[in-house]
Amino acid sequence: MIKNIIFDRSGTLSNDIRPVHEATCIVFRELGKEPISIEEFKREFTLPYMNFWNKYFPDLTKKKQDRLFLEAIHKVSEPEPFPGIEVLLEKLYNKKINMVIFSSHPQKKLDKEMLDNNFTQYFKEILGSTHDKTKCIMKVLKRNNFKRNETLYVGDMVHDIKTSKKAGIKILAVSWGYDSKEKLSQANPDYLIENLDELNNILFKLV
Repeated sequence: MIKNIIFDRSGTLSNDIRPVHEATCIVFRELGKEPISIEEFKREFTLPYMNFWNKYFPDLTKKKQDRLFLEAIHKVSEPEPFPGIEVLLEKLYNKKINMVIFSSHPQKKLDKEMLDNNFTQYFKEILGSTHDKTKCIMKVLKRNNFKRNETLYVGDMVHDIKTSKKAGIKILAVSWGYDSKEKLSQANPDYLIENLDELNNILFKLV
């Protein structure tokens, strides 16, 4: 039985691909390079995110990227949660499921987004500015005394699948986010779903 769920934010709960792409284009211009298309962004974006940035800017440091991206993200539109996410979180919360959220998004922006969408109450921990998810998962498990066999990760990228496997927890991949269903399938997640109805069905069989 699953008692603990770690949610990825971007592309899983939050429909933020367009604003993140817009912020990325601002940073590209700031660094003197032509912005990339949203198609190229979706194709090339990966985690840890500095692997993506250093492909285009080999000498860019994480410190500088974090500063530039934080400035840029304040200039673009606010993301919206995917339809039905709030109802799902409320149902899980009412079943006493422990929930944590991870994001590479700047912590202050993440906190504001959670507050604006009335999501803060549902999560034991809200962890932004996350670069290495493997380390973060291990720390969350230890800090909250989560058992691996009672913990599920829900994410939308191959990186989420790999890090969950390294941490020894189950992974449910959703195909509506950053990585395509084909890419996700090749990484062999425990579960792979295409829509919110499927997510509801699987989660409430597991919890």
